[in-house]
Amino acid sequence: MKINTVNGTVDSNELGFTLMHEHIAVSSAGIPHSFYELMDRERVVANAIECLSAAKAEGVDSYVDVTTIDLGRDVEILRQVADSVDVNIIVATGIWLDIPRSILRVTPDQLAKVFIREIEHGIDSTSVKAGVIKVATSDEGVTEANEIVLRAAARACKDTGVPISTHTAALSRV
Repeated sequence: MKINTVNGTVDSNELGFTLMHEHIAVSSAGIPHSFYELMDRERVVANAIECLSAAKAEGVDSYVDVTTIDLGRDVEILRQVADSVDVNIIVATGIWLDIPRSILRVTPDQLAKVFIREIEHGIDSTSVKAGVIKVATSDEGVTEANEIVLRAAARACKDTGVPISTHTAALSRV
């Protein structure tokens, strides 16, 4: 099975020891591109290169960055880091918990097409393709917007074979 990474596809047998839920940089949707003065990109890239190089020295071969659009995903930062380390970086499509209110105006099928485009054609007009679909639920349970995202992720997974990474912040009730 081939897996999309920042630098192209790799065979799943070549992923090696993989960190499954990581973030090189987290902010909010639009911040890295529109309010770029608020993010020290050079520091973020340098820190990520240092950390991933150290992780590689300890045996890490692959890294799943589950930073979605609502968490300020920045493909250019990921590309700069991937070009400087010997670690496969897998990028996520999907939406975490900061679901934009405009999602309430789309259907799961429409949103699934966006996720599929990022998997099959690339993210943000780049050739970097997503290799995982990230979703989450909160202690509020499945909200109307969250249901759209979850259904879209399931449809994109079914159509592409790309796996879903999920977690919940739900609190257990005693």
